[in-house]
Amino acid sequence: MVYTTQRSLGTLQNEVFFSGRINERYMSHVRVAPMRNIIQFAVSSVLLASQVHIAGLGDVTATAQASASNGGAYEVKLNTNTASAVELVGKKPADFDAEVLAPLHAAQAVAAAKAAAAKAAYAKAHRVTVHAAPAVTVAGSHADWMRAAGIAESDFGYVDYIIDHESGWGVTKSNYSGSGAYGLGQAYPASKMAKFGADYLTNPITQLRWANAYAVGCYGSWANAYNHWLIRHNW
Repeated sequence: MVYTTQRSLGTLQNEVFFSGRINERYMSHVRVAPMRNIIQFAVSSVLLASQVHIAGLGDVTATAQASASNGGAYEVKLNTNTASAVELVGKKPADFDAEVLAPLHAAQAVAAAKAAAAKAAYAKAHRVTVHAAPAVTVAGSHADWMRAAGIAESDFGYVDYIIDHESGWGVTKSNYSGSGAYGLGQAYPASKMAKFGADYLTNPITQLRWANAYAVGCYGSWANAYNHWLIRHNW
């Protein structure tokens, strides 16, 4: 017969199971058992009685309160048919989800929230705002502007695609994220365009002159700049 006792976080739970009937086979075993087993049975009964209150025969479950200082969870076996009457099996296996994963996920969530707050604070502190002057009205179409900026007509399609996606042809358009990028081609910083004209904040032709020099100087041609934009969505 094996009685299982668990001690868990200040609470000792003893579950003792009886069949309610001792069969003849067990009784014959007791009659022929060595005196040592009988003594072990008596000692085990005393140990068990000191821990639980048994109301009577039948299925019984008794619970006793242990000292709150008993940390951890232990499994104890009380044997009456082996050489060892009391066997301390060891600590009860931990609940991995509750004791490990849940605290870990909570800590990760707190760390992620702190990182996001720090990133937002940094972006706010380093935000650049360009205060543009009112746009100067320049006569002509987009094609007229490109032609006046010295852009070859064979490149008009590439230019139109990039400028339309960068700023929607907004001469005074500032980057929505506050990065400081500005104008038709979203020059960053806007002062890059200054050498093409003092009116770089408001004149689309001045901005397109910068854009033309940038496309050819950085990518070799407007066609290459266009292909880069299709892949990277920026230039």
